This record gives sequence, structure tokens and C-alpha cells, in this order.
Amino acid sequence: MEKEKQVLKSRVRKNLAVGLVITTVIMAVAVVVADDGSKMEELTRSLIIGLCVTGAVTGGTWLLERRRSAP
Repeated sequence: MEKEKQVLKSRVRKNLAVGLVITTVIMAVAVVVADDGSKMEELTRSLIIGLCVTGAVTGGTWLLERRRSAP
């Protein structure tokens, strides 16, 4: 039982870390590519989208793993 909880935390943390790295990369690319002076708008938009996707994937993984480990 304890090992299952550790695996669950490990996968959720891994997904969260990967999602945050991807969000940072997408945000940086969006700001660099924005050449029409709307860098702050691009930064805000990409940050919001990236964090929403990261939260959805991490939350989904957490729920799936929790259901699988339930008796």
C-alpha cells in the first residue's frame, strides 16, 4: 500500500515537472516570436494555456492512479 502511494506521488510529480518545463518553453518561444509589440499579451496567453493544460494532465493522472489503487 505504501509503495503504491509513492508511485502515485512520483507519477504526479513527474507530470507536473514536465508540464511546467513545457509551459516555460512554449512561453519563451511565444514571446520571442511575437514581433508586433504584443509580447505581454503573448506571455500572458501562453502562460494561462500552459498552466491549464499542466493542471488538467496532472489532475487527470492523479485521479486515474487513485482509482486504480483503490480497493
